[in-house]
Amino acid sequence: MGKLKRLRRESAARVPGGPYATRVEKVLDSWRHRTRTTERDRRRQLAMYSVLAVQAGIAAGLAWIVAGRIGISTHNPVFAPIAAVGTVAGAVGQRLRRVVELIAGVGLGIAIANAFLALVGHGAAQTGLIVTATILLAIALTGHGGLVTQAGGTAVLVSAVAPTTASGVAATQLANAVTGGMIGLLVVIVLFPLNPLRIVHKAAAPALKQLAAQLTATGRALADHDASGAEKALQELRDMGDELARLSDAVQGAQEVVRFSPQRRHWRDSLQQYSEGAEHLDRAVLASRGLTRRSISLIVDGEKLPPLLPEAVHNLGLALRELDEDFIAGREPHRARHRTLTAVCQAGDACRAGLGLSGTAVVAVVRTIAGELLQATAITRTDANRMVREAAR
Repeated sequence: MGKLKRLRRESAARVPGGPYATRVEKVLDSWRHRTRTTERDRRRQLAMYSVLAVQAGIAAGLAWIVAGRIGISTHNPVFAPIAAVGTVAGAVGQRLRRVVELIAGVGLGIAIANAFLALVGHGAAQTGLIVTATILLAIALTGHGGLVTQAGGTAVLVSAVAPTTASGVAATQLANAVTGGMIGLLVVIVLFPLNPLRIVHKAAAPALKQLAAQLTATGRALADHDASGAEKALQELRDMGDELARLSDAVQGAQEVVRFSPQRRHWRDSLQQYSEGAEHLDRAVLASRGLTRRSISLIVDGEKLPPLLPEAVHNLGLALRELDEDFIAGREPHRARHRTLTAVCQAGDACRAGLGLSGTAVVAVVRTIAGELLQATAITRTDANRMVREAAR
């Protein structure tokens, strides 16, 4: 990592001349931006998953103790901690479904593997045969990816650790899996639940910042008649799928915590606002892609471009930044609403000054995005649409 930073500083410090200097420096700037983004994403993921790692460790230890010392299994209760870790590591917001898949997959794997184990016994070749047969039968019976994966993994464990002769082994292993899954849920929802608002904000902040940055970049590209700058912004907007997916998962996970954790239920109303805001943000991203595509056409076709139109797009980006700041501070988003309606006013005046086909389309999308942003600030859909119409006039 230190060598990478040193090379980056050296490449930025030495900019040789020549006819290709501008083009080469543009390529290097793009590389620097990508590496900075990658490092930031790694730090963000480490911060998020370090808590998950602690939860998984606690759940695994508790599951081993419960399964080994409270009578469920005194002989190698390996399925309990495995199920506990699988539950903690399951998709955020889908842990209840994950527990069902774990238990069903383990039960299916145990039943099939034990049947084959009684016929073929232990060994490397036997393990391969058992796993193959278990997966094929699981696919034939369910066809569900999560169940199939869990059944195959369970078959490996059964063939490797199950004693050759024991009564009630299958029932004990299944009991271990159920115990581990329940303890995993207990750890992440009741004993050590995360702050649901912090979960959502950590996921929402990158998406808000990215959308704000690309809208301001599009406004700047319009003002400079820079089609390549608008194309770059469009590509960045297309690459926002991961941020939006993480936000959706975070909202589901936070809702799960608030629903089942007694100490987190008082955040239910605040979380509802975040949940609704996430839906409107997703729609705003889709609309922004259309706005940027139309902006590229406007620039390339040389259509008439009043200065107020780039300012309107730029103000939408600033409104998103202010919305993020208001969410962090926990205050009413008056500034974001004011900036959003200012953008609608500017777009309306630009339309009256005269626009071509693409310019008119940009104005329409500005109004669409403005409506979504207003709704993200807890304004009803009817009121938001009325406010946009009044500001446009």
